[in-house]
Amino acid sequence: MKSSNPTVMPEAGALAALEGWLETQHGAGGFYGPSVGLRGVSMAWCGPSHDWRWEGLLDGWIALHRGTRNPAYLDRIERACRDLQSAQLADGSFRNSSFDLNPLEGGMPHEPAVMAAVLRAGRYLREAGRAWPEGSASMVERFVEERLIKALWNKTLRTFNNWLQSDFEVYSPPAVAAIVETLFEYGGLAGTTERWAPYIAGAAESLLKSQFRDGPLAGAMPVTSTDRGTASPYQASRCLPALALLHRVTGDRRFGECGEALAGFVNGAFQDDGGIACAMFAGRPHRVTPLFTGATAGALLALNRSGRRDEARWQRQIGWLLALQSESGGFDTAVGFGTGLPPRDPPDWRDAIPVCGWTAHVFALLANRTATNTSQRREAGKVSREVLVRGRPAEMTEDADSLAIRRRGEPLFVWRKRTSWADVDLL
Repeated sequence: MKSSNPTVMPEAGALAALEGWLETQHGAGGFYGPSVGLRGVSMAWCGPSHDWRWEGLLDGWIALHRGTRNPAYLDRIERACRDLQSAQLADGSFRNSSFDLNPLEGGMPHEPAVMAAVLRAGRYLREAGRAWPEGSASMVERFVEERLIKALWNKTLRTFNNWLQSDFEVYSPPAVAAIVETLFEYGGLAGTTERWAPYIAGAAESLLKSQFRDGPLAGAMPVTSTDRGTASPYQASRCLPALALLHRVTGDRRFGECGEALAGFVNGAFQDDGGIACAMFAGRPHRVTPLFTGATAGALLALNRSGRRDEARWQRQIGWLLALQSESGGFDTAVGFGTGLPPRDPPDWRDAIPVCGWTAHVFALLANRTATNTSQRREAGKVSREVLVRGRPAEMTEDADSLAIRRRGEPLFVWRKRTSWADVDLL
């Protein structure tokens, strides 16, 4: 595969460059930028989003502080907690938490995944001798009490919905898994573990119930409980840490067996040349592309957090990821939009454009991989490359202050970084 960066940097250097790029996305209230995702694109809205980017960033900063003892990473964790407090709504949900559907609150599995990461970060701050920023505990309490228990708990299904309908008979295993992690962490923090036990037990059973037992998708978890024909390997992988936690806490071998089968499915979705398949089906050929860089990194992280890291697989996949880092320090979003494999050159703009919500997972992966990184953060570089927009050539440019796509000088997309809306969006 042709690299977007002619010089593929070693992992520590790649991480230093990525940290520099992330700073160009950071502004008042959080981390900015457009989104290209599994469901669609959010290019007009580029403001601070409170989706799973915080999960990757918080876990990455924990790993880097653990390896370097640099207090700046603890400062970033504290600042993140304050940014999230400012974004919380009265019902416990968060503004702009829906990633590729932004600007929209109530994003799932984003919100519980972020709260689980906030709780891990709070626990780490205490271990490091720092206090959790004032208001953080109240923020999590409001999310648990108002959002999870009052709004999303389904008394009939005895699990958690994604939306506010009490009679809605569909749930999402990746979101339920993130909620399980959140309740375990919150119970430990607040000393209320027993109170959440019935909710955790119901949610845990719903995970077991939803797993594919046989056929082409054996071991997988669906994105929604009623879909018995489709699975997203990345979304399915997000259930692995919760299953490992349930097995460890309860000793119930069913969770271990469920996790083992799921890990087998996820590992089988990694491509030999790099990347994880986009979607797999029971009754028709799998959809391999687009191969999302962030989804690949996220699946590797989920395997690692559940104690199922395979070093040889990590090496192959990280090599593929590093080849997709651009001169800016950011990472291409995907490979294979539009035409599949082999990838076209020049790429589709959706492949080439860097997206903070995905790149944060790559950051966490490299931070865990290069935990003793002492490289100085590098300033973001400049990018000028040819891309395709609806099959026709255009030029994508990026520097520390802007990201744009133009055709013969005419703007198709222009975003001044750290602003909430694109100046031009004709994509």
